[in-house]
Amino acid sequence: MATMFPCPSCGGQLRFYIPKQNLRCESCGSMYEVKDYKPDERINIEEVATKIYQCPNCGGEIQLIDNDGMEFCPFCGTQATMEEKFSNEGLPKYIMPFSISRKQAKNRYEKATKGVWFAPDGLNDDENIEKMVAMYVPYYVYDYSLNDDITFKGDKSYTSGGYDYVNRANVDVKMEVESLKIPFDASQALDDTIAEQVEPFMLENVKEFNPNYLAGFFVENSTVEKDLYVEDSNEKAIEYFSNQVVSNAKGYTPEFNEKKHISEKIKGDINYKGAEGAYMPLYFLTTRYGDRVAYSIMNGATGKLFTDMPIEKRKLFKTSMMVSAIIFAVIILLSFIFSFSFKVKVLCSIGAFSSALIAVIGAKLANDSYCKDHHIYDKGYFKSKENLSKEVEKAEKKKPANPFLISFIIIIIIAMVMFAMTLGGGFFGMFLSPALYAISVFMIIFAFGFIKKGDKKVMLLGIAGWTISIAIRIVNPPSDIYYYGALIVALLVIIYSANAIVDEYNKFATRPSPHFNKKGGGLERA
Repeated sequence: MATMFPCPSCGGQLRFYIPKQNLRCESCGSMYEVKDYKPDERINIEEVATKIYQCPNCGGEIQLIDNDGMEFCPFCGTQATMEEKFSNEGLPKYIMPFSISRKQAKNRYEKATKGVWFAPDGLNDDENIEKMVAMYVPYYVYDYSLNDDITFKGDKSYTSGGYDYVNRANVDVKMEVESLKIPFDASQALDDTIAEQVEPFMLENVKEFNPNYLAGFFVENSTVEKDLYVEDSNEKAIEYFSNQVVSNAKGYTPEFNEKKHISEKIKGDINYKGAEGAYMPLYFLTTRYGDRVAYSIMNGATGKLFTDMPIEKRKLFKTSMMVSAIIFAVIILLSFIFSFSFKVKVLCSIGAFSSALIAVIGAKLANDSYCKDHHIYDKGYFKSKENLSKEVEKAEKKKPANPFLISFIIIIIIAMVMFAMTLGGGFFGMFLSPALYAISVFMIIFAFGFIKKGDKKVMLLGIAGWTISIAIRIVNPPSDIYYYGALIVALLVIIYSANAIVDEYNKFATRPSPHFNKKGGGLERA
């Protein structure tokens, strides 16, 4: 097929050249201004007539703007022949051009992921990084204005002549904002939680749409109705205006409950001006892990990176055992120097606490995995307000689990067990041991309250280890041999549970291959 962006000098293929922000011929190197160049009749500011490639595995669709084809799907990572179909797709009003080149994006990704503890093998390989795709993703830009006088009771503290003073006053702040633009992704494929991680987009750099910016890039079509995020954008606008009021208050801080008064005043006076479509620049890198995928997504304008980061179990447990062995050796040495010993009964409190901690972590991860797999915090997946489930409407967004925290906790659990084998008398046995029992009871109760949906395997394993540790202490058999037998069983449960925690975390840190239903939405000038 002939190029949509022919070079006027040689007829070669023009590409948008990110470093210079203009069009450059792939053949002769001639440069052309974006605003002056006229592409062929198949593409204009109203629509683009080109091919859509659909993945036969996940159904994801991507529009190729004057590209040669695709060897793999950027959504599910499958290497398969993408099925072609024709499209006359409407176009948005705005576009933010790429300002981070593909080479810069690769270097930033490599630098950010290099040396990450317990990272999966192959994450940093050149073969994997070469799969990075530069893609324009559909967004809606919600526009708000505010012209208002806001009064609140505030105070300002200062020091003069060695004395502290507090001024209290009625503070008047005039707000005159003609346009505040709030972006939300209009893509069913891009999880809302990921979109938040790669924000902000510097909207002062957004431009009126020009098809020449698309030359050589991939484009995802819109799939989300524009009214889906009106309420969310309204909340963001109110929060922004409220913060601006405080920033413009000449050092005065709102008194108790006055922030609520400010927000309510703004909520009543804010003006919603509508929504327009926009294309935002993102780099996609999809890595498959079994039947799941991990995304690395970079903001093509700022370079801000989000990466799903599973844990390589072999690396984690190797490090855990090394750290634990060092701690064990140090404790043994100290026991000879300071002549302390242990009581086997004290091990029960360590076993109970460690098992309860596993139960809480397992419950948390299971619930978070369920929420991710069922798109509880991803409104865009459902495309319209009518399709939203009750779970999604009630959901409050929470911070994801931290892989390094999970790794650290597992190392601490192993180290604690080793530590307790050498130390158990004195202060530990008299005060800390009962405290650990009490804490473990509350943790078990907390675990039951934590988990609502999801696989309960890890939580139940933790509860099993806790039950064994508690039961043997309550029974209090006359011979230590019974304690040793029960605690060996509890220790095996804990070790197996630690392995299950990593499995559950890796499920949380990856995603099911996306599946797309009938397309909806549309960015046609919003």
